Amino acid sequence: MLSNKPMLLAIGAGLLVILIAGTFFLGGDQEVPETTQIVTLPIPEPTPPVVEVTPEAEPEPEPEPEPEPEPVEPAFVLPLLNDSDGLIRDGLVSLSRHEGMNQWVAVNDLIRKFVGFTNGVSEGRVVRNPVEILAPRGAFLVSQLDEETYAIDPRSYDRYDLFVNIFESLDSEGTAELYVLVLPLLDQAFSELGLPNGSMNKTLFAAIGRLLEVPVLAGEVRLTRPVVMYEFEDEALERLSPAQKQVIRMGPINTQRLQRKLSEISRALRVALETN
Repeated sequence: MLSNKPMLLAIGAGLLVILIAGTFFLGGDQEVPETTQIVTLPIPEPTPPVVEVTPEAEPEPEPEPEPEPEPVEPAFVLPLLNDSDGLIRDGLVSLSRHEGMNQWVAVNDLIRKFVGFTNGVSEGRVVRNPVEILAPRGAFLVSQLDEETYAIDPRSYDRYDLFVNIFESLDSEGTAELYVLVLPLLDQAFSELGLPNGSMNKTLFAAIGRLLEVPVLAGEVRLTRPVVMYEFEDEALERLSPAQKQVIRMGPINTQRLQRKLSEISRALRVALETN
């Protein structure tokens, strides 16, 4: 019996521990401390599986239709020199609102007559045949001051009013553009004159320069009449070219108007020639 005593002691001690622990944890008459809480943990929702979606390829944009080419205007073709009157008439009439322009362009062979007149003025001459239709109507009027001296009657200046009115009515820039347009025909007509040197452009500007040099005379313009034709009493005026003296006979007001318009057209011509 003595030999089994240690084992019995160990079994008894184990039962005692179980009893004590059961009394403490199972409650018995003791209350559960208030600080003790039962925590319910949330059950995590299942994560949905990740499904990789391949984006659909965007449709390629349809090619834009190529723009239709703009219609190309046909190049302007000049008529032959002998058939150019219609073009010149239409052009000049469109550049003026004066009804008298229709009378100016009523003649034939307009380009050749213009070239011949311009060349004459550049040389100081008055070529009357090309511009006969522009000649003033009525007699040249003078007042006799004494047996040897006369003066131009101011009423004579009125004969040139119509000419200056029509010339002033021209659109300067349009006139310059028309000149550049028909310049090949003008050059052809100029070459027919058989001049060894020069060109249409130089001739035109030389003619304009001569007319711009004419002095504007205010007051009485005295004349003499040694034979049949009247001459200027002032020797400086008498030395002027026939074309320049013709401008003086237009009177100071018409001279100023003519020169102002010539200067305006001359400037427009230079610009048009430089840009073409």
